[in-house]
Amino acid sequence: MAIEKVKQLDEVRARQLLNWLQREELPVTTTRQPAGAMAMLGFARRFRPASRPSSEWMNELRSGERE
Repeated sequence: MAIEKVKQLDEVRARQLLNWLQREELPVTTTRQPAGAMAMLGFARRFRPASRPSSEWMNELRSGERE
């Protein structure tokens, strides 16, 4: 029955249907984005690639509180 219906379509509509079917057959690939605190891991590396000891960045935070 479906094949008979497709045979009745004009070329433009048949092409639209085939394009739609091809898009539907493509696998859905979604990249999972981390949520919450995990989303922040590596964020600071964009701005300061070298790692620092905790005491160094805590001093930087505390100096901001004094200003």
